[in-house]
Amino acid sequence: MRWLVVPVFVWLCVSSATTFAQQAPEQPPAETPGTNSTSLKRLRWSADKQEYVEKDHLQLVGDVELPLDDQTQLSADQIDMFFDTNRLVAQGNVVFAGAEGRIAAERIEYNADNGTGTFTTASGIMSLGLQADRKQFGNQDADVYFFGDKIEKLGSRKYRITRGGFSTCVQPTPRWEMTADSVVLNLDDYAFARDTVLRVKGVPLMFLPVIYYPIQKSGRATGFLLPTYGTSTTRGQALSNAFFWAIGRSQDATFFHDWFTRAGQGAGLEYRYTTSPQSSGDVRFYRFNQKEASYSSNGATIPASTDYQVTSSVNQTIFTGLRARARVEYFTSLLNQQLYHQNIYQASQNRRTIEAGLTGNHGPISTSALYQRQESFSDADNSTVYGSTPRVTASLSPQRLFNAPIYASVNSEYAFLPNESVSNGIVTRDDSFGRLDVTPTVRIPMSRLTFLSINTSATYRTTRYSRSVSSSFSTLSDHPYLRQYSSLRSDIVGPVFTKIWDRPTGFAERLKHVIEPAFTVDFTSQISDYTSTPRSVSDVSDFVVSGNTKVTYGLTNRMFYRARTVDGVRGQTREFVTVGIQQTYYSNPLAAPFDSTYQSLSNVRSADLSPISVTARVSPTMLFDANSRLEYDVSGRGLMSVSSGGTLNLPSTSANVIFSHTRSSGDFVSGGATLRWLDSRATLGYSVYWNITQSFIQSQHISMNYLAQCCGLQVELQKVNYPTGYALPSDTRFNFGFVLAGLGTFSNFFGAFGGVR
Repeated sequence: MRWLVVPVFVWLCVSSATTFAQQAPEQPPAETPGTNSTSLKRLRWSADKQEYVEKDHLQLVGDVELPLDDQTQLSADQIDMFFDTNRLVAQGNVVFAGAEGRIAAERIEYNADNGTGTFTTASGIMSLGLQADRKQFGNQDADVYFFGDKIEKLGSRKYRITRGGFSTCVQPTPRWEMTADSVVLNLDDYAFARDTVLRVKGVPLMFLPVIYYPIQKSGRATGFLLPTYGTSTTRGQALSNAFFWAIGRSQDATFFHDWFTRAGQGAGLEYRYTTSPQSSGDVRFYRFNQKEASYSSNGATIPASTDYQVTSSVNQTIFTGLRARARVEYFTSLLNQQLYHQNIYQASQNRRTIEAGLTGNHGPISTSALYQRQESFSDADNSTVYGSTPRVTASLSPQRLFNAPIYASVNSEYAFLPNESVSNGIVTRDDSFGRLDVTPTVRIPMSRLTFLSINTSATYRTTRYSRSVSSSFSTLSDHPYLRQYSSLRSDIVGPVFTKIWDRPTGFAERLKHVIEPAFTVDFTSQISDYTSTPRSVSDVSDFVVSGNTKVTYGLTNRMFYRARTVDGVRGQTREFVTVGIQQTYYSNPLAAPFDSTYQSLSNVRSADLSPISVTARVSPTMLFDANSRLEYDVSGRGLMSVSSGGTLNLPSTSANVIFSHTRSSGDFVSGGATLRWLDSRATLGYSVYWNITQSFIQSQHISMNYLAQCCGLQVELQKVNYPTGYALPSDTRFNFGFVLAGLGTFSNFFGAFGGVR
């Protein structure tokens, strides 16, 4: 968010205030300058002719060269120096040249006593320095062209420009320029411009009666951002504006305003801060005034309403060992959330979340307190509330006992777990309950061999529930339930087999193949009346089936390579292929549906064998990664689910794709690609979300960005198809914005231009 007019006037004004103070001329005699002034008698010059017009008035005529310091020089056809008033007047082909650029003017008047002056009909070119982003300037030198009928230096840090402008297009015909009738500058603070016009190829494109520019050397400066324009079937014409406030080095705020011809108006605020690497926050608030909108295409009407959206994420270190965090994703209108958001994640979000927590560590003891309320909507009127309000935990990390390889730990927790069905704001069913849980564990590592790992643990768990499942299994009764059981678990990895090959040629100097079998035996004792255990939506793993032995077995193959040594530097080792297969046996078939390891088990009533799960990952370089997972049911249902994905990141191309198939919901594909040309100054992107089973493309998105030497364009087109029952069958969205070199841009709250802010 850097404004290009700033460095020009900073350099011009600072230079003019300091350059008349280097060397004394031979005539008249030198004198000591005042504390706050610059003596003209110290300067040296060369000219075709020089004469005293009168006492203390020296006139230099013809190819006058006046070095102002080691790097700055003033040249003109005529320069008049008034030693009694300590003023300087230069006119006729005046050139003010320095290390950073040059300024040409018809006339310059400067008063060295009070640091004021006037530059008449001035123009120039200046470098913006190394801090400028060269990509925004077509990878050319970052220069700015400026001009003004009159530039007045009003004080030590204040200036006024009359009928002037600037552009970063250093060409005979600039691609764009910004002109203003009047600009008031307060250096290192702000620039206030009136009656500003943005011209593109000489054509007036945008008029702004007032603009507030920042004038700061840092990369974050207070000021207005360039507005963006868009159209949408549901929102109509759109104009988005933003004002950025750099509060300090570690915090800032952005104020947003959106105007939609059909949908209404919205205003919002985003506040960000970072006080340390472990303490930061981002809070966003948006108020949308939806006006009543009717659509002739299908006769649908969206009623008028006032809706709010709050999104925040905060992590804060209070003191050593204690950290606070909070997260909010809240909206008041599910319809507006799904109709207007361009980000597919936000548009498909049907869950509101409010959570805050504290975590602390005190030696081997860790504690936490969490409040979490989540509300999931099935439609605009019906929802389910769940979470933990609150959840308090305390844990003792494993401690060695009796100076032997035996380690003991304890976990304890209290939680109130809401589970409410809500219709039109009224609770129609309440299955909430409280839970107190204490779980001591003893673990014994039984093998120290490098090729074989065996760990055995024993746990005794006691849980008290404030409510229990009734005898009809349809509701919860107010009778408490105490559940007690013990479990024994052994994890065995190995024996591990390894084979290494040296490669005299090829991409790697050494290959390594690792075969890693794994076995897990998990025994659960009998549980008295275990079906009385209430089930929590937010903690499905809490339900445990009585008297079950679960045996999980699998085999993993890993392939590694070590890159060749180059110039004496040993190449890195990389795991480039991983393939694993796994299955689980249940002695009690009723335990299978509660095993969250396998996705397809959630749809079965009972099974003694889980599906066969196969996972694979290929990543030969940092530029390419692909992974896949499938589940195959051995009881006759066949292939249950497949998910595959991959990413490619090359200098000129990046792409990603995800395919998923489940027997219950069908086939889906999502993915996208981005092409880059001209050293990434030109980009073209495409993304799609496609329901193959229903032949339904939920969203297609095309974006284009182009940065020329001094300006650029950003354009995006999105087509969204809504499911049956929405106010409209589809929405076509178009957004357009300018990117002027060095000036900031933004995304509105509905995610234009990818949601980048």
